[in-house]
Amino acid sequence: IPFHILVYWLILQKYQFQRKQCSRMNNFYISSQKRSDDLHPSSCYDTDVSSFVSGFSDLSRKGNRQNHSEIEKRRRDKMNTYLSELATMIPLCSAMPRKLDKLTVLRMAVQHMKTVKDSIHSYTEGCYKPSYINDDELKHLIFKAGEGFLFVVGCDRGRFLYVSHSVSQVLNYSQSELLGQSWFDILHPKDVAKVKEQLTCSDLSPRERLIDAKTMLPVRADIPQGISGLCPGARRSFFCRMKKQICNSAIKEEADTTTGSHKRRRKSPDKRFCVIHCTGYLKSWPPAKIGMDEEVDGDESCNLSCLVAVGRILPSVVPQNLGDESQHSHRVAPIQFTSRHAVDGKFVQVDQRVTLILGYLPQELLGCSKYEFYHQNDIQHVIESHRAVLQSDEHITTKVYRFLTKENSYARLQSKWRSFKNPWTKEIEYILATNTLIMYV
Repeated sequence: IPFHILVYWLILQKYQFQRKQCSRMNNFYISSQKRSDDLHPSSCYDTDVSSFVSGFSDLSRKGNRQNHSEIEKRRRDKMNTYLSELATMIPLCSAMPRKLDKLTVLRMAVQHMKTVKDSIHSYTEGCYKPSYINDDELKHLIFKAGEGFLFVVGCDRGRFLYVSHSVSQVLNYSQSELLGQSWFDILHPKDVAKVKEQLTCSDLSPRERLIDAKTMLPVRADIPQGISGLCPGARRSFFCRMKKQICNSAIKEEADTTTGSHKRRRKSPDKRFCVIHCTGYLKSWPPAKIGMDEEVDGDESCNLSCLVAVGRILPSVVPQNLGDESQHSHRVAPIQFTSRHAVDGKFVQVDQRVTLILGYLPQELLGCSKYEFYHQNDIQHVIESHRAVLQSDEHITTKVYRFLTKENSYARLQSKWRSFKNPWTKEIEYILATNTLIMYV
């Protein structure tokens, strides 16, 4: 037998022997495992217990994750609710047409708080009364310099809570006649709505409540004492007509001397009313400090907002004659008022200075055409200027024209007109006019 065949045969025998040994060991391991299972039958449940324990731990972890997500969701809902309430209290946020993100709301809130803080410091840090003057002397000096009367009116019902003795020099009423009476009783009927707008203030009104959109419960707005009346926007300045008390002899004399055509009588001003310029601010006080005896329930016992104002009779305006060279040398500032007109010439907005110049209140001119007040002989060249301003983008200066005043006399005015076009539609939206008083006729 060759040597290489013998070597191959020996290797094959060794491999077969190893295979037999491995099979014997496997059979022995399987038989021993069966015997151990017969001796210990509970061991077959170990895998089930371990799987049950692992499943229970998975369920607990899943429940913890669910509880955490619910807590986070409630926290986010609360934060969104508070941010929504904050956005309704900030004027900059409420003026935005779109919904703002959280960072923008917080940024605008910080800006608003800085503005209010600066404005409060500007009022409280200044010392407006010298130490050597007491309150009574200061009040006397204010009445003497102001040439008017001081009054306090409640914003809820418009009743006089206080009025100074100097009201008798302006309206011929005594102090006792007006205290406790309604301010609207002596106002011109056409001015009542305008005055009610001036008395409206959402931050100071005690009967107004903010409602939470989530809980539908009122939100209490805690405003510190003495600060609410100094917030920006609480100042007031407006014109109104108040009834002046006239004795019987004056009324009889006026009735006897009234002459003229029916049209003249219709346009003549009512002598019973005088134009008063009211300047002041809104402030809140506790009802006890004002001397109110009315009982208010629960939440209604909060601060009462009032208008504190000084009423001055409308001063007369003396126009400057442009033909006088001596007045040009002094460079007197021109007496002007601005107005905004629709394309057809109707008044859309009027400056309050029109009352000083022409005697009309702004609300009396709104909606009226300016051609109703022009002199008949001046309408033609005013129409030419009106046509020119509609066809041009430049300023158009009119000729001097006559405008009917409240006293049925004419005032010579000269206006500078300019049209405003919508940048998108290229259409004229309104005409802006600057009217200068030349002289009275």
